[in-house]
Amino acid sequence: MIRSLLARLRRAVRPPKWREIEHFDEQWKRRIKGLADLLDQEKSVLDLGCGRMWLREFLPAGTRYFCCDYVARSPETIVCDFNRSEFPDLQVDVCFVSGCLEYVEDVDWFLGRVAQASDRLILSYCSTELVSGLAGRKSLAWKSHLSHDALLAKAEAAGFHLCARGEDIDGNEILKFEKPSRQSPTRSQASP
Repeated sequence: MIRSLLARLRRAVRPPKWREIEHFDEQWKRRIKGLADLLDQEKSVLDLGCGRMWLREFLPAGTRYFCCDYVARSPETIVCDFNRSEFPDLQVDVCFVSGCLEYVEDVDWFLGRVAQASDRLILSYCSTELVSGLAGRKSLAWKSHLSHDALLAKAEAAGFHLCARGEDIDGNEILKFEKPSRQSPTRSQASP
């Protein structure tokens, strides 16, 4: 009882941290499945902010799966805290970011590191158009508060161009980016 009261008082003074409120909703698997449907025939995938590693079950056999999170979720987890400028030193076919970018403080740095690791990026993001109130976003422990257009601008600054866009059943944006050198000439870019 006392711990619960103290936790509520701390949250009233400062926004919570993800590790204080961490939970994984089984419904999020739908979003991950929708994102996984955007994968082509990549041979290697880096799951940034992997959580329960649900992506693994949607990958074709033989795909090398690298999982990364701020804590070890399994023995193979690459432990990196993006808010401490830690990032895996890997080269992969695609970086996968589902429900993680909201918790990243320096989105420019993060997307720059993603661009060093891969020519392709598949991500979901809950933009300020979906959840607009800063207090509400902070109560979820979110650190980045970007509009759709601001996110696209940051991805472009990192060298990526939007090639597919949709949304999941909850309204989160599902975005697929590639560096221009990776886009095939017959593939048209989705309009924002």
